[in-house]
Amino acid sequence: MNLFVLSELYPGNQHVGWSALYPLEEVLSSTCDATFIYPLPNNNIQFLRRYRHRIFKSWHKIKDLPTLGKGPNILLAIGIRPDFLLSMYALGPLFKKFDLRIGYLLDGFNPRYLDREIIPYLDHLFVICAEIADDISRSCIVSTTFLPLATDVLRLGSNSINRSIDVISYGRTDPEINKCLQLHFNEQKSDRIYFHSTFSQPEVFDIKKHTKLLFKLLGISKISLCFEASKIARFQGYSPILMRWFESWSSGCTVVGKKPFGKGVANLMDWENSTIDIPNDSADWIPFFEELLNDRATLIANSQRNYRECLLRHDWRYRLKDMFKILELPITEKLNCEIAQLREKVYTLAS
Repeated sequence: MNLFVLSELYPGNQHVGWSALYPLEEVLSSTCDATFIYPLPNNNIQFLRRYRHRIFKSWHKIKDLPTLGKGPNILLAIGIRPDFLLSMYALGPLFKKFDLRIGYLLDGFNPRYLDREIIPYLDHLFVICAEIADDISRSCIVSTTFLPLATDVLRLGSNSINRSIDVISYGRTDPEINKCLQLHFNEQKSDRIYFHSTFSQPEVFDIKKHTKLLFKLLGISKISLCFEASKIARFQGYSPILMRWFESWSSGCTVVGKKPFGKGVANLMDWENSTIDIPNDSADWIPFFEELLNDRATLIANSQRNYRECLLRHDWRYRLKDMFKILELPITEKLNCEIAQLREKVYTLAS
């Protein structure tokens, strides 16, 4: 099997919203010897953004096309937005020569934004929200499967006991809780530290370095804030489990916030204290955090349990194995080997 990955994380894309692709790319590289193809946005038609899908087949351009092997040749397009699937057109005649063409979108979106011209050429689509998968499947435009997000626990995970950051919050959060924790924990008189995002622009200098630093910070944090996303427009009122849960769990953080409630989510976080709901009354927030931070035994137990559960089922390697089984593709020896390494880490914890 020759796996070709069409990725939206092209060189120069430093938007943090696309950082979820980096750990997946690393796993695809190490377990499948994937060949990566990076379509670049077609800047020549940016000024026609509203109408360009009607005028131009491709929104993207590819500098160097790959050479297919003796097959089967599999094309996997991984991206954030549904319009990234249009980058397949940039492959030109090569596109139709693949034996299997797959899409995997790693964010929420409105199914009506799927391009009806490219969809017939897809053999299968994977999405991170079960309800969105149901909506697309009911329309009978393409076979669609719910495949949850994950992370690279094997390389980036941590179960360190020594943690110097009390509470960490990054990206989207609850503004009132954020303000409350800043005022209480980040005054000079406080012995605690609340680490939070202090920038408004979405771009970083280097996605890979940013991702590694984020995991390093999570690995020395006791509590990570995570809030469900149903009020965000692109999730259409649905509440899938998002990347920050897997990042926090795999880093050994106790997760505090509001649980997602989407279809299939409960089975993905069905262990004790997978997410601890924050009190509704703002007057209870500081006492709640202080009590939890003072309970070192519970924090350590949560940390070890969260890390263990990710080793057992929330690494990207498990998602790839599930994907290949659904598509009736062979499981590579390297993929099985790295899954065995995850299991070995679990046994080491138990001993």
